[in-house]
Amino acid sequence: MTDFNTIPSLARLALEYGTIQQDQYRQITALYTLRQKQDPLPDYADLLLGQGFATRYQVGLLQLIQEYHVIKHLGEQFGKIAIEKGLASEEDVRKALEHQKKEFRRARIKKLIGDILVESQIITLKQKQEILKEQAFLEHLGRQIYSLPGQVSSAPDQKKSGVPLSEYERQFLQIKALDKEFAAAVLEKKLASQRDVAIAQKVQEDAFEASQPLKALEDIMVDMGMLTRREKQLILADLNRARQKNQAIVSARIQVHISPDKTEARLIIAKEDLAVTSLETLKQVLASAGITHGMYPDAILQAHLETGDLEFTAAKTDFSTHLIRHTRATCFLDTDETDTGQKRKGEILMNRTAGPDTYIKTDVFGKKSQKRQGTDFTFQCGGNTRPAQNGLGVVAAKTGVPGLSLDRKLFIHPKIHVLEDADLRYGPLEAYADLSISGILFGAYPVTAGKITATEIRDATIEAMGDITSSIGITDTVIRSQGDIHARYLHNCRIETFGNIYVKNEIIDSVISCSGKIDAGQCRVISSTIHAKKGIFLGGIGSQKSRSCIIAAGSEHHITALGRSIQQKIHRIKEKLTVLESKKKEQEQLEKKIFQKMVELKLFHDRAKYKKNILEKEWKKINTKAANEKNISKLIKNFEHRMKKSIGSLKELNAEKKQYQRKIHALENEINALGPQTEKHILSLQQTQFSFYEWARAEKNIPKISISGKAFQGTQLKGIFSGLTLSTDMENFFAVEIEEKKGHTITLTPFH
Repeated sequence: MTDFNTIPSLARLALEYGTIQQDQYRQITALYTLRQKQDPLPDYADLLLGQGFATRYQVGLLQLIQEYHVIKHLGEQFGKIAIEKGLASEEDVRKALEHQKKEFRRARIKKLIGDILVESQIITLKQKQEILKEQAFLEHLGRQIYSLPGQVSSAPDQKKSGVPLSEYERQFLQIKALDKEFAAAVLEKKLASQRDVAIAQKVQEDAFEASQPLKALEDIMVDMGMLTRREKQLILADLNRARQKNQAIVSARIQVHISPDKTEARLIIAKEDLAVTSLETLKQVLASAGITHGMYPDAILQAHLETGDLEFTAAKTDFSTHLIRHTRATCFLDTDETDTGQKRKGEILMNRTAGPDTYIKTDVFGKKSQKRQGTDFTFQCGGNTRPAQNGLGVVAAKTGVPGLSLDRKLFIHPKIHVLEDADLRYGPLEAYADLSISGILFGAYPVTAGKITATEIRDATIEAMGDITSSIGITDTVIRSQGDIHARYLHNCRIETFGNIYVKNEIIDSVISCSGKIDAGQCRVISSTIHAKKGIFLGGIGSQKSRSCIIAAGSEHHITALGRSIQQKIHRIKEKLTVLESKKKEQEQLEKKIFQKMVELKLFHDRAKYKKNILEKEWKKINTKAANEKNISKLIKNFEHRMKKSIGSLKELNAEKKQYQRKIHALENEINALGPQTEKHILSLQQTQFSFYEWARAEKNIPKISISGKAFQGTQLKGIFSGLTLSTDMENFFAVEIEEKKGHTITLTPFH
């Protein structure tokens, strides 16, 4: 007969799977004991939720595991009866139990062993009914277990909604099942202590609560230095599950996070999997998640993989075109309306009518829904502009040349002429101005401008909305631009631009990423890395003494680099909120510890009161000698003293608990005040990033490299998906990426 008492309670499962810690387990069981005399009877699910020890979906997951224990017990008993009757072998039952486990993990299907054996044609339907008759009392016991308070409690929200476990939760079940086996092997081999395993499980649970990528226990223990990689591999080999990229592990490590409005899908890849993750793997993961709309081109996804991004947006549906059309936005960006060719202060740059209250949008799953217009994806105010009084337009705040950036921001660029060197050591220039410098532009302060024209640029950090032109060259400079760049030479520069790059003589020790083309037919490139989306034309590459160059055409490294920088800004913005939330969590933990002590004191008080009452009753019932009376009286007074002392301690603890609550309330107010401002800033950055990505989606990739001179041995030539390294020196040739049946390759063709 199956022993249903072995089915663990929700509290025990929560402790076993790392949802709660040992001290929280003691507290929850103490509360359960305290409330057993109350009506209605206590329920561990309500206690876990009420104390804030677990979220509702975590409780639902624990309940699911508990249900599996019940079904497993029933299945084992069914299998014993089938074996005793000679209807099935032990191997048949073992395979059926394993199939039951897999089905439960895969899709929460609570399949009975009898049904599995019938489907496998091991027993007939009639034989199944005969076994069930003998097992009827066990099923009755099973139903009783389901109704016992604190054992298997129902989850009303999940039962009524019928919503299955998410992919993330199924991955949690799979990984925890494997981790339990791994932890047992580690302890058996004495490679780590029980405390080490508990710490690693806590780290894993914290990641689970934060919806971060789920990592297997062995990887966490290696990262924390508890195990060496060799020890990990030995254990996995003994367990006969050396991690071969099977579907369960791949889906567990490559996460798809969908935004609440279902308009964005982000991928998260485990660091150890990045080297073996391919574009096809990413597309399969997206397809399995049901993503059908808004997927970014293969070139962008490939660039994320090549640059080592562990988290990035893979799909996004954008509604700017819809909103621009329905708001009938009109831009007035021509510069011929005034004598100076500029817009004057107060003139309208953009006007529009009021947008619709609601509109139809399509999410990444291809579903259309009617939504309220909560976010403006059309145009925003940039430098030297302001919103119109009616809130539907943009007005020039200064006199200057108007401009519209790629992220749909309107600017006014005042014109500044400098008739000598512009040495920024003596102060910065006006922001977003069009700069015309007769001499040299020196750094010191960052430069934010429209267009820049200078004789030479040195040691500068520049962010420009328009073109940058140097009649001599650019040295030791970092540039981010949305326009073209013209120079005779580039020395030790870091350049990111949406436009084209034109260089006449040489590029040395530079890193360049652009979404346009690099047109430098007479230029030699030495010790540099170049990525250009729309093709590369060079005069020569490398030398015998310099390090080899990397030349990549057609790739999206520029866009992905911008995406990384924006995500870093978002991370820094979130840090302040994270610190406050961490302080709040710390205070909440201290409050819970105080509450735990109060519960224990209350139990102590109740036990003392109970014993005192028993002594008083016994004293009244029997005739005792004076000595005994004295002893009993002393015991009663002792219990009264303990009760009084515990009540005093409870009052002190209650005062301390209220102090923690006040601190928590103050931190909550600070978080609530900072939240809207942070959210607005993050939303602006996200809109900027999505605008850049939408621009990149619409532009064509040209994986073509043209060399009109000599390319030295060792030069790496790359396309979007493939590359090659020159084994010999070559002259006058094209390098083009082509797609074949076996994949993409780079072909070299000499000039005719």
